[in-house]
Amino acid sequence: MSQSGSSTPRPYVLHADQGVPGSGSDVKASRVSTGGMLTVIESRTTGGAPLHVHTHEDEYFYVVEGTITVTVGDETFTAGKGAFVFLPRGIPHTWDVVGGEATVLMITTPAMLEEFLAEYHAADREGRQQVAEKYGVTFF
Repeated sequence: MSQSGSSTPRPYVLHADQGVPGSGSDVKASRVSTGGMLTVIESRTTGGAPLHVHTHEDEYFYVVEGTITVTVGDETFTAGKGAFVFLPRGIPHTWDVVGGEATVLMITTPAMLEEFLAEYHAADREGRQQVAEKYGVTFF
């Protein structure tokens, strides 16, 4: 797999316990591995994200296991195993896990989510605001 970030990505396969080089096993597709086209993160989680909006990318969820609730704009959806959720950029949204744990494929186009999350979670409280601004994400 090309690590140069070139615009011509190379084919690859990852097994269940593998992630793209330089990331944890949860990152299945990254800006580097897809030439900037797509991020895919397999998130096993007990919680979601507070109300926020993306200005640079669209976000998608595919629920592998469990159930989540998603509020986007004025609508709230319950999404269980096998459900797919599309969250267009520019529309505030929030999501959370219902009852325990869920496994969700978190996808963004274009790619960026893996880099945003890594930088955001590594930053202190004040630094998080700067990271969010850098990636065009606003939290309410």
